[in-house]
Amino acid sequence: MSSALIQLRELRCHFQSGQGLLAAVDGVNLDIEAGEVLGLVGESGSGKSTLGRIIAGLQPRSAGELIIAGKAMPQHYNRRQFKTMSTQVQMVFQDSYASLNPRMTILASLQEPLWSQGVAATTARAKAAYWLERVGLPQSAGERYPHELSGGQRQRIGIARAFIAEPRLVICDEPVSALDVSVQAQIINLLQELQSEHNTAMLFIAHDLAVVRFLASRTAVMYLGEIVELGETAALFEGPRHPYTTRLLASHLDGKLHQRNTTAVVPIKSQAHKTPLATDSGCRFAPRCPLAEAACSSNPPWLRETRLATEAACHRLADIEIAKLRQ
Repeated sequence: MSSALIQLRELRCHFQSGQGLLAAVDGVNLDIEAGEVLGLVGESGSGKSTLGRIIAGLQPRSAGELIIAGKAMPQHYNRRQFKTMSTQVQMVFQDSYASLNPRMTILASLQEPLWSQGVAATTARAKAAYWLERVGLPQSAGERYPHELSGGQRQRIGIARAFIAEPRLVICDEPVSALDVSVQAQIINLLQELQSEHNTAMLFIAHDLAVVRFLASRTAVMYLGEIVELGETAALFEGPRHPYTTRLLASHLDGKLHQRNTTAVVPIKSQAHKTPLATDSGCRFAPRCPLAEAACSSNPPWLRETRLATEAACHRLADIEIAKLRQ
């Protein structure tokens, strides 16, 4: 039995669409250890945010198990269950303005998670005042409303609001992508400080692979609802095995990969990625994969350990490993 803080087992989230049953998340198996930072990357539409919202209790799952601190979570939460779960998991959203109540002062917004836990008003106010300073804002900011703050200031409030409840996991969903470049580094450094200071596990969802490489100890790569590669960040970035991961890293890091990996990059096929459906068979990357064989379109791959002790879901993994050894 795994002792991981978060355990996902065959997790699925399907939606009805005009094309059929859309598989936003499909058969995800993933553990998040206490105190670790797990990066989650993949192109838009891969299911990253949906997965994060399921773990946070904001999106019901269609099937599978979600286990938090050894306790199986219900498929649908009632108010009491959601309140209990929110003491374990909090979320920092991409849109800092939408995540705050425009009719509440900043101080009240910070106190709200504590009120729901039954914390006394005087204690909640003192703790909110402390967290204002901890995230680098003056006490006067507490009397303002969200529209009176800049995007960077609002995101600091969002971070404080997530950590003030002392959760065991904080999910960060693209927390810096909407911010000015000059502010992004400050927010990233703040998140790193708080995570280390409180030993809080973090699921960091991002498009910016350089940030993930800096923050995360492990990284998971999603493609159309599935985890296609997973492992220690350093190993995965230095020696990606799945063809999708190789292309993803090469396109985002623009030649900054280790030289032995850039020589192995093969252009993907020109087809646009398909809509993932629950009825799909085989590898969802097969229509775009330059290494695909007939079996790739009919048999679903599974995560297998690579020579680097990462895991990749690819039928051609043995051939890829041989090619890496020859480089």
